[in-house]
Amino acid sequence: MSKADLKKQEEDLERQLDQQLGLLKQESVSWAKVGGAVMAGSMLIYGTKKLFKGKKKKPKKHAKKAKSSSQEPEDYIVKTKPKKSSFAGGLGKRLFMVALSLGQAKLVDVLSKQANDAKKK
Repeated sequence: MSKADLKKQEEDLERQLDQQLGLLKQESVSWAKVGGAVMAGSMLIYGTKKLFKGKKKKPKKHAKKAKSSSQEPEDYIVKTKPKKSSFAGGLGKRLFMVALSLGQAKLVDVLSKQANDAKKK
């Protein structure tokens, strides 16, 4: 190979490297946007959950005030009932995950269309 061929090949490789770096920067920006949107959505959902659910109470033995001093302490201690599991809670979590994945897919599609439109211009 002559020096001219090597010089031409070097310029071609540098141009390809610049194109690949530009593409990598564009993709990283879109992934950062997706990550930011997911993070903002999760913080919003967490905040609304905390707002509507309130403070979680730990099960304790609640003592009623004794009406008379003659009662023994065992008479006025009331045990709390254990919570029963429900079908709706697990189903709600699954539906939320499906909705989240669909929203993420739609967001990625929209961002990729915007990136393609920007490339064409």
